[in-house]
Amino acid sequence: MWGRHLPELVLAGVPTTLILLEIWVFDPGNEVARTVAGLAAGGSLYWIRRHPFTAYLANGLALFALIGLGNPSDFYQWTNLVALFAVASRVDSRRALIALVLGWAGVVFYFLRFPQEGGLILGGAVLAIWTAGWFAGRAQFARIRETELIRERDLSRAELAAQHARADLDVERSRIARDLHDIVGHAVNVMVVHAGAGQVNSPPGSESRAVFDTIAATGRAALSDLDRMLDVLQGVPERSPLPGLLELDELCQTVQGPGLTVEFALEGDPQRVPSSLGVATYRIVQEALTNVIKHARASRASVRVRIADDLTIIVADDGIGGEAKPGRGLSGIGERAALHGGTVVHGPGERRGFELRCRLPLVEVA
Repeated sequence: MWGRHLPELVLAGVPTTLILLEIWVFDPGNEVARTVAGLAAGGSLYWIRRHPFTAYLANGLALFALIGLGNPSDFYQWTNLVALFAVASRVDSRRALIALVLGWAGVVFYFLRFPQEGGLILGGAVLAIWTAGWFAGRAQFARIRETELIRERDLSRAELAAQHARADLDVERSRIARDLHDIVGHAVNVMVVHAGAGQVNSPPGSESRAVFDTIAATGRAALSDLDRMLDVLQGVPERSPLPGLLELDELCQTVQGPGLTVEFALEGDPQRVPSSLGVATYRIVQEALTNVIKHARASRASVRVRIADDLTIIVADDGIGGEAKPGRGLSGIGERAALHGGTVVHGPGERRGFELRCRLPLVEVA
């Protein structure tokens, strides 16, 4: 604490000590009143940085008291010059002028009270010194103000640049959204249309009809997810709720077809799972089942989600198994799990096929 205020302590302590020594040793008499005035004259400098105008007034009144008590000095009046410079460098023009006038009044009062201390020439020289100190303080005030204005200008420019960057980012996001819509949306729409034609031309209940049903349903779900993503990129409010745990059964039904049966089991209360974690679970299962379709050559797959102290996802199949090659699917699952503080392990299943296990910390919904 004392180290932080050391400059103020030195600024106030040194002149206070010298003033008191002058009063007690070199010019004794009426010590009590002069001691109080001397303490005020020197001690006021302790607050000159934090409360410059108030400290200057205290210093000036103390010096008027010392002069009035008949205490000529070669030292204490110079504390007023220090205080005048400090106040001129820290306050507005009106209070700075008041301080200058009070400083002039103190100099005039001193030489009127003690004419033996000097004549008109010396008094004029001291007034000139006080005026020079005041102008030096005002110059310092102008430099400080200029520095503040430059800093404010730089901050304003930085904020403006940030706003422009955000505007450019919004434009780029809108462009990406349009490109995605044009490229991906067109391709998926074509797929859905052709799947619909295949549905019409295939007998109900046939294997080909089931395949086309799966393609059409998957395509429509992909278009819905694409629309949601484009809404996010363009800052549009969500048009429908994001998928979560309650949509997993429908996802499994959509994925399975004539050559693949998908079993789904959900243990625990889905209401305990925050919506963000539910979306992450849905996407992890969706990507894991996509990998089963693309790589496993499996006839059966199972999806188990258990909600207990944490949320556990197990996706297993009876396919060719083996060690998976790193790809976008598994890396995306790992990144999504890590985003929620979770972990992912995968590899050959207990009997055959491939198994993926994901554990996500469960934060209860308030």
